[in-house]
Amino acid sequence: MKSQGSNVRHLYVHIPFCAVKCDYCAFYSEPAQETRVERLLAALEREIEKVAARLKPETIFFGGGTPSILTERQFERLLSHLRGCIPILGSRITNHESRVTSPDFEWTIEMNPATVSLEKARLLRAFGVNRASLGVQSFDDELLRRLGRVHTAAMALESIATLREAGFVNLNLDFIFAIPGQTPTQWEPTLRRAIALEPQHLSTYELTYEDDTPLFRRLQARGVARLDEATATAMYERMLELTAEAGFRQYEISNIARPGRECRHNLNAWRGGDYIGVGPSACGYVDGWRYRNVADIDAYIARIERGESPAEHAEKLSPRARAGELAAFALRMNEGVAAAAFERQTGFRLEQLWPDALPELAGQKLVEWDGERLRLTPRGRLLADTVAEAFIIVDKAETSSHHPAYAD
Repeated sequence: MKSQGSNVRHLYVHIPFCAVKCDYCAFYSEPAQETRVERLLAALEREIEKVAARLKPETIFFGGGTPSILTERQFERLLSHLRGCIPILGSRITNHESRVTSPDFEWTIEMNPATVSLEKARLLRAFGVNRASLGVQSFDDELLRRLGRVHTAAMALESIATLREAGFVNLNLDFIFAIPGQTPTQWEPTLRRAIALEPQHLSTYELTYEDDTPLFRRLQARGVARLDEATATAMYERMLELTAEAGFRQYEISNIARPGRECRHNLNAWRGGDYIGVGPSACGYVDGWRYRNVADIDAYIARIERGESPAEHAEKLSPRARAGELAAFALRMNEGVAAAAFERQTGFRLEQLWPDALPELAGQKLVEWDGERLRLTPRGRLLADTVAEAFIIVDKAETSSHHPAYAD
């Protein structure tokens, strides 16, 4: 498999370190020991060099883990290297004002309120980062404790003020609902406070119990009880009501934004666009190939140091399977699936692949289908994962051990 050399316009960078892993989190992360961080940064820089020729980015997204756990010096090292490898960052962003308002470029970093400082935030702005995604999760300290978070509500509020002082205008706040013991009367004040802070974007996720997490083990041991479905649904619907009243627009099941402030990086992924992922456990999709880097820091570093690909697996789905995946992801968005665009992108008509599922799901009031556009109903959004399963097509995939984003 050889890289085809076309431009990829979206980059994901995985920083796999956390001070403490939250009790509900199943994403790959490890404690941040300084020597290990330095070795990881060196390996990450080398991987960036390998994929740089493919990149002409319109969005960059630093996720984790906790990217904001890096020190100012470590950020300066990594971001200097990134900008040196990808000159477009320097050419597009020439002064403070254009970094704030440019419609052509989105650079997001996920942050934990426990690791935000004014100096760090100003450094990130100076390098061109123009969107911060802050993991608030709740403004109730007891609920934060139940989630295993290391910050308090006061720290979250202080972090928001700090980010604004540093020049961040485009701000997303992350929240979790349906926490064990949480009531609708606890959820509403968090929502109202979030809206009053005037962020550009809100992400609200129903708590999930992932295998092999402390929260899942407590659930199995009956140490916590899952919130009932009716209460969780009421919380979700109240969130939609309050945010709509405040001028937000839901554009994806868990994401609400001011008009024009939707996360462009995530929209690209949901629409099936190419993106390159770098770092341990990072995923990417390039030239029809989906890949994932090895989810182990030491193994990742060793592969990079040996000059090997860090991708532990790459696969190219069959056209039918890829079409099913595209439909399942697109249904998460309020815009749904435009039939004509889907046929142009995949070569298949929706009714050709799902002649029985479409009328069946429409009959169950889970989707709206008029022959031109397929989208979830409000009821369908509450059962989105179940609906998505109807569109997944399992076919044999072509596999490779080569990194599809490498330019050589």
